[in-house]
Amino acid sequence: MLRYVQAKRGSLSAATALTACLIALSLTAGTAAAAGCSGAGARAASATPGKLRAALLCLVNNKRRASGLHALSLNRKLQKAAGRHARDMVRNHFFGHQRAGGPSLTTRLHRAGWHGSAWGETLAYGCGSMGSPRATLRMWLNSPPHRAILLSGRYRQAGLGVTERAPCGGGSMWVMDVGRR
Repeated sequence: MLRYVQAKRGSLSAATALTACLIALSLTAGTAAAAGCSGAGARAASATPGKLRAALLCLVNNKRRASGLHALSLNRKLQKAAGRHARDMVRNHFFGHQRAGGPSLTTRLHRAGWHGSAWGETLAYGCGSMGSPRATLRMWLNSPPHRAILLSGRYRQAGLGVTERAPCGGGSMWVMDVGRR
């Protein structure tokens, strides 16, 4: 199972979400973007969070470079915000950009010490092989709002959060916060 809700810049209808999910599920496991990204097919149960985050950032940056964009640099403060949000979703059993009564993305970024002129967020989760960095990138690229965030020249920095649990059981929950100072 592979699931996403929305990208921060806009929301998806249920039909759009289902369509993009089905497209993502129908794609083959290999992609040209995975070339040179160690751990692209790794699962949370068999890889460290650091390896998973590095693999996904590598995949995203390969796609950005192929699209004529600058690579996103890792920002520890964005990573802190993304990691905290991923853990909050697991701990509080929700999947979204904000839990009921919880802090907004802007507040979460500020609490992590990050302040900038532009920011966005993408979320995903998947179980089994669908929770790998490769499957997560594929799903985001097949969702127009997620793709717009990943391939925006507006952002220069990124932070990724990943958990070893997902709403569907064993898998990964992903948060990617992006921004520009």
